[in-house]
Amino acid sequence: KRSIFNEAYYPYLTDYTHRNEVYYGGAGSGKSVFIAQKLIYKALTDKRKILVMRKVGATIKDSCWQLIIDTLSQWSLYGHCKVNKSTFTIELPNGSILLFKGMDDSEKIKSIAGITDIWIEEATEFTVDDVEQLNLRLRAKVDNLQMLYSFNPISKANWVYKRWFADTAELDTDTVIHKTTYKDNRFL
Repeated sequence: KRSIFNEAYYPYLTDYTHRNEVYYGGAGSGKSVFIAQKLIYKALTDKRKILVMRKVGATIKDSCWQLIIDTLSQWSLYGHCKVNKSTFTIELPNGSILLFKGMDDSEKIKSIAGITDIWIEEATEFTVDDVEQLNLRLRAKVDNLQMLYSFNPISKANWVYKRWFADTAELDTDTVIHKTTYKDNRFL
């Protein structure tokens, strides 16, 4: 049902045409909730192996993990999934897998094969090298590989600003940027 999504994000739900999707805006704008929804929707319609990242692994339980769990519950899917709370993995009914990791354990990331999508939550906490390493992991032999970035407004000194917002930034056609505010979140 369309009514469970914020209108500002709805056009992006089934748009997989860009390898990089950048969602930024203030707290409460609904960007992380939407990304959780999009990734679950995508994983239910096509078998995927999704890597959900935070810079520090210890922060994932109370953020991305909980958002995905809440969304699965709201969509009455939680009971149909295999949820492993010790390894932070979720297998959906169709065999799609969501893996939750921190970049502070980057060696373990390198051994994960077949990743189809990556969500980089609080992307401003990562380094350019972190993101390049993750980009190298996104090489499964399937269509619609995507990296989704989410973050709040940033300093001009941050790599995110330099890559996508500075006057010298050269956006490629494989990147879409979407800015929202709390006013775009009708559920707030």
